[in-house]
Amino acid sequence: MPSDKKPWDKLFKELGDPSSEGSQLEAMRRLRNSIERASESSDRYSRRMFWLTWVIVGLTIILTVLTAVQVAPLIKGWWQH
Repeated sequence: MPSDKKPWDKLFKELGDPSSEGSQLEAMRRLRNSIERASESSDRYSRRMFWLTWVIVGLTIILTVLTAVQVAPLIKGWWQH
């Protein structure tokens, strides 16, 4: 449990006196910046996943068509015998 407190202790030391208004504003500014960076990273990841999904859909369609072309003569051969 003491290891959980260490990151918070470090943050409070960096911010200074937690009761001062300046340190609270600094903490909010840092939090906002961190959230904005995380949001940008998440948006970039979402765009990549969107395009990757469509690439996979396209490849699936291509493979399905190619498989059907290969299997069609085999199935026709079964029905003729």
